[in-house]
Order: sequence, then C-alpha cells, then structure tokens
Amino acid sequence: MTAFTDQLSRLLDDLTREAFPAISIAIGKGDRLIWQYAAGYADIRNRVENSPDTAFGIGSITKVFIAVIILQLTEQRQIQLDDRLSDWLEETSLSGIANAKAATIRQLLSHYAGIASWEDQPAWIQAARGKHLIANRFWQPEASLDYIRDQPPLSLPDENFHYSNSHFTLLGLLIERVTGHRLQDELDQRIFRPLALNATRLDGFSPTQPQKMAARYHRCNADFIRNAGIAASFQPEHNAILNVSSASLSVEWAAGGIVSTAGELMAFILALKNGALLNRQSLRDMQRWRAAGEAQMGLSLFRTDSAYGPAIGHGGNVLGYSACAWWFEQTDCAVAIVTNVGSMHAGADAHCASRLFRDSDIVKLAHAISGR
Repeated sequence: MTAFTDQLSRLLDDLTREAFPAISIAIGKGDRLIWQYAAGYADIRNRVENSPDTAFGIGSITKVFIAVIILQLTEQRQIQLDDRLSDWLEETSLSGIANAKAATIRQLLSHYAGIASWEDQPAWIQAARGKHLIANRFWQPEASLDYIRDQPPLSLPDENFHYSNSHFTLLGLLIERVTGHRLQDELDQRIFRPLALNATRLDGFSPTQPQKMAARYHRCNADFIRNAGIAASFQPEHNAILNVSSASLSVEWAAGGIVSTAGELMAFILALKNGALLNRQSLRDMQRWRAAGEAQMGLSLFRTDSAYGPAIGHGGNVLGYSACAWWFEQTDCAVAIVTNVGSMHAGADAHCASRLFRDSDIVKLAHAISGR
C-alpha cells in the first residue's frame, strides 16, 4: 500500500502547488476509513498548513444529510414521501413559489418538483456570492426563497429533472415544522452525535465552529466577474483566486451549509452505505433511480458510470469551497475529497473537487489503496 499512498500524496501535493490552496482526501473500504491525507495550506497568507482535522464546506453534499433526516421521519411515521409540501408548510412560506403547493416530498428529494432554484437567479448570485455581498451577513433560512417568488415553474411536478437548491430550503423548513426543532439540532441529534462527527456543523447556525476551519477561496475569471462580480470584501490571491472568507455559509443552509472534514464526511458516507442511518426500505427508496441529465438521481443521491462500475454519491460547490463523496457499488471503495476553493459561476471548466474526482489517476490510486 505504501507505494500507492506515496503516489497519491505526491499527486495531491503537486495539485496544491499548481491549482488548489488545500485538498483533503479520505478513502474508505467496507465500514472503515483506511487512509486519509491533507495537502496544501488551509490559509495561504498566514501559512497555516492543512491537516486531517481541518474543516471545509461540503456544499450540496448537505442535501444527502437532509434526505437522511427526511427518511428517518418516514420510518418514524411522522411523514410520508408522497405527502404534499402544502400539507405541512404554511401559506406564507409557499406564497408565490410556483409548484410549491402541489409538489410532494419525494419530488423535492429527487429534484423532480420543477421549482426554480434561487441559485440560478442573477440577483441572488450577486447578493450572496458576488458584487453586492455584504460581509459576514447572516441569512435567515427563508431569505433565499424570496428570489424565486413569482418566478415561473421549470416544469410540471414529476415531469422532468431540474436540480434546485430551493427544494432543500423547503425541506429544511419541513423538518423544522414536523419536529418542532431547529434544523441544526436535528442534524446534531440524528447524525452528528451518533456518528461522533465532532468537527461537522451547520455553518452559521451552530453555536460553535470547528477548532480548525479552512479559509475560503474562489476561482476568479471572466465568467465569475460577469456572472457574480467581485465584492469589496473579496481579496485577490495568486493563481487567479479570491479570498472570500468574508462571506457567510448561512445563505446555503439546508441546501449546502454543512462544514466537515474529509474523514468525517467519509464516516457519514460509510454509515449511510452500510445501513447505520436508515433501514433497508429507506435505502431502497433512496436508490430508486430516475434520469438526471447524464447521470441518474435517487432521493438526493446521484448514480453515475465510471471505469470501476457505478458510483453513488454527491458533489458540492459553493462560494469558497468544493467537495465530493462517492462510493463504488462493485468495488466497495469510497472516496471523499474536500477543498477550500469553489468554482460556481466561473464556468464549467473551472477546477473544483468534482473535477478532481473525475481524474482517473486519483480514482485509480484510491482503488489500489483499497486493495482492488
């Protein structure tokens, strides 16, 4: 194993010198973490080295955590997947949101509700990730929904796949309505504490931060400048990136606001895969695949083809961070990657964690390390 771990370590070290401030990776097999590595700098200017216990934003992988809670609530017979959202949420929350009253919980989880995404609205992009961003602003959970009120639907419910962050803001509100508790408390009680995820938080809503938190950087190119613009608080760094640490992840909330380490993210993925968080029926429901562009989508899990057979998981990309977490059905190998650079609104070719995962050398070495 040493030769393969040395090769992957050198590859990641090279990437942090060339394209990323910091990268952390964790590799799992069966039900355990078998190897992890941290490369680069968590904070470039202060020369703070990355370490395995440094936390990063995981972006939309947050959606998988939210789906787990929703499915746990169905197991407890508090809700049903085919309940309409309007059965639970008040008119004031749903007002002006096309499809929100008719969409079901299942459709929201699978991105088949046809509700517009606040992340696609130019005004939201500039306010939350760009030139109109207010440094350290705390966003209330429903604030992003105001950007899609009175927008047309993307399709009829259950008609087509449309990835939408709005679906998960609504699901977060649903969890709070059904349980009577704050979302961060449900995450803590149902997932973080049982799995001993001590560095994992819903950023901006938890009373404490992880002891080590990576600074946030973002790709800055012509696409980003055109789509988002540069806030006064953003600071230029080398390699055409911006320090965007003045931004708050509270804007992402249930759609992308969790921070974690590569090792703790791996612990969550392995627990999910191995049935430690959900019963067999829920896992079957989660993996009923429907068309999702070039991939397939279950209930907040993607399934895509790879050289090692189907891979199941999710990627994440927000202002300042990107991440991915996948397991391979046929080889029982799992890979989690977190970085402190994001690429949203910077074009499809901007480098991020999901592009690292698609790098055949990283996946090949991960399988060699896992013994396949």
